[in-house]
Amino acid sequence: MSDIPDRIADFHIRLGRLETLLDGNKKTKQDSSIEDAIELTAALAALGFCYYGFGLPNHYYQYVFGILIISTLYHRQSFPHPRFWYDWFLAIVNVFVLSMLLKLVIGGGEPKPFYWASYPVIEGGITSFKVTWQQTDVAMWALPLTVIQTFFLVLTLFGSLIGFELFCGLTSFVLVLLSLPALMSFDWTWGLPGMIAALFCFYLQADGEKR
Repeated sequence: MSDIPDRIADFHIRLGRLETLLDGNKKTKQDSSIEDAIELTAALAALGFCYYGFGLPNHYYQYVFGILIISTLYHRQSFPHPRFWYDWFLAIVNVFVLSMLLKLVIGGGEPKPFYWASYPVIEGGITSFKVTWQQTDVAMWALPLTVIQTFFLVLTLFGSLIGFELFCGLTSFVLVLLSLPALMSFDWTWGLPGMIAALFCFYLQADGEKR
């Protein structure tokens, strides 16, 4: 009876060696030139549509998050590691596409929510006068919306990393509410095809085990 734990430990060691051997012998899928061409075409289409629909990134935060997220996807091998020049070109296009898509949630600028807080001022004499509206100090207050959006985006990403779904859902809902004014200003005739092309491009790159 005393040798049962030793046998169990030996079994786990043998099982680990077998898994290592199977992983070493496992064949990985390589993209053909046609698949590479389709991925690059989809990425360029997404880049063009997103440019006309959302415009260039209006804050460096979008570039920072775009680089970090795409780099993480390559580091975790969700996307295959670049090997040739066109793979590196595709990686750069991915960064620009994602940076423009991030305008959907960050980059709202500094709006003035109390711009309406003004008071009337009468100018001129009794027979000739006009009423103008003078802005108060409150009307000049600017809300750092981009910073607030970025804060909630970081909270959402943190919640997804730790698996806190309720917290992640609440922060993402607030983030969508904060982004509504910006969403109304985009050209969705081009923006929606850009989102579809970007999703298709990212799906192709993350489809299966590659390289």
